[in-house]
Amino acid sequence: MDVIKSYKWTIASSVSVLVLLLLPSQVFPKTPRGIIEIDKVVHAVLFGSVTAIFCAEYRIWEKKSPPFFLSLALIGVFAILTEMSQLITQTRHFDIKDFIADIIGIAAALLIMRLIAKLGASRHKSTQ
Repeated sequence: MDVIKSYKWTIASSVSVLVLLLLPSQVFPKTPRGIIEIDKVVHAVLFGSVTAIFCAEYRIWEKKSPPFFLSLALIGVFAILTEMSQLITQTRHFDIKDFIADIIGIAAALLIMRLIAKLGASRHKSTQ
């Protein structure tokens, strides 16, 4: 039960992402296809946000950044499961490009959160 309390915002954001990805596609406005598809940017931002929240909560409880590749793999499994769950809907579909965007968002957030942690640590040392 302590794990659930410790990662309540990660769980809440993950459930929110799952709900958004399972909503009927008619709920969202059609966007023109360009060089970068807006849908892929949204996927990267959604999974990057979940990852950033996870990193923040992990850092609170463990006092260090989460392991990069293990975090990428675990959140990546969640990403592939969300893509696969779209197969059970009538208006959504599995898209490997969405999954790639998810992974890019996850990796970017892991790197950004590590950078933020290092900058915070170096700022803390310089003020002492």
